[in-house]
Amino acid sequence: MTRRLLIECGSAETRAALIVGEDVTRFWFLPARGDETLHRQVAAGEIVVGRVRTVAKPLDGAFVDIGDVREAFLPLRGGKAVEGEKAIFLVRRPALGSKGAVLSRNWKQRLAPEIGRALEAEAARKDDPGRLGPAMDPALQAFGCASSRTSSDIEIVVDARDAAGLFGGAGAVITFEDAPFEKFGADEALEAALDRAAPLPGGGRLLFDEAEGATVVDVDSGAAAGGGREGLNDQTNAAAAARLFKELSRRAIGGRVIVDFLPPSNAGARRRLLQALDQARKDVFDCRFGKLAADGLFDLTAPRERLSLLEHSTESAGARWVRPGRRLTLDWRAKAAVRALEARLRARPSASFVLFAEPEIAAYLEDRPQWMTRISARYGARFAMRRDQNMREPGFDVAEQNERTARDLPDLS
Repeated sequence: MTRRLLIECGSAETRAALIVGEDVTRFWFLPARGDETLHRQVAAGEIVVGRVRTVAKPLDGAFVDIGDVREAFLPLRGGKAVEGEKAIFLVRRPALGSKGAVLSRNWKQRLAPEIGRALEAEAARKDDPGRLGPAMDPALQAFGCASSRTSSDIEIVVDARDAAGLFGGAGAVITFEDAPFEKFGADEALEAALDRAAPLPGGGRLLFDEAEGATVVDVDSGAAAGGGREGLNDQTNAAAAARLFKELSRRAIGGRVIVDFLPPSNAGARRRLLQALDQARKDVFDCRFGKLAADGLFDLTAPRERLSLLEHSTESAGARWVRPGRRLTLDWRAKAAVRALEARLRARPSASFVLFAEPEIAAYLEDRPQWMTRISARYGARFAMRRDQNMREPGFDVAEQNERTARDLPDLS
């Protein structure tokens, strides 16, 4: 099955998406190139310098200071670690909830030799635990995040030509494409993955509800025609099985997952559903199956490697509510505003534009002037930013500059 990794190096963020066959199955969100050393929580795929604090023999592991709030855990699996030892580690899973990050020593895999040497030289100069910055380009980190889910025949599609040399040891085909997320449908897939519902062929749908301890997925026949027709439940379940793991993967859902399928018509239908599920998860989603009950209730457990897409992009909209809603975070909305401006400038190379932003987004952008500097370097000074008190969700708009947009609003550029 063909695999394609999209890497989009934006002015405010580096994004990556993995396409397996025709489906987008995974997303990663990383700092913009140049923002590597800004303070943030370490992410999966990042390479850090750590110092071993404690060797925990009963756990067959060690606790390592990596400069994060919580110490990370290094599984030893029969190997050795020395208290006080300084070494380079790969972050396999970031800190989640009350648990610290999980590390690995296998950080050299798929790195070009010159990148590995640069990281070792940087680590030798670094006294304090923490991330390795300048030598670990976010485009390379995106490939590192995806490497455990890819093979050497993957095609890398990147929008920055100067990133090509980073993948020298990957053995991958490298192509260049402006706006790869847009061209290959990743933007559309990302928007769909933020929706609670995922439509199925025939009118059914999957409904995703994430909680702290588990995720519940309801298979709903929805608007499927012929609700009383014999075999409709089995047809909807088959469509749900084909879609389930791709949706779990692109939504980055891990931990305990409970799926409420429609009741299978008989024991044979239940057996065929299990076979379909087993086939659908291959090369897409690592998990351990539980049981499929006669009434269609099914459970599975998957590694929780990172924040889910919903956790990454949204926050609680009201903790005092009986059932809190969620809203897009300020960081997510501000980066979306930057991408919208870049898209308009790229599409109309001779036009000028105004980015109108609500005060909260405007202040966030003012605190990160390097993002606008990068846009100017790429597309020229063909834009202005203005604060608008009356903006509604998502809190920004991009308009071509003319008399209408030249209204008397504070210029933030």
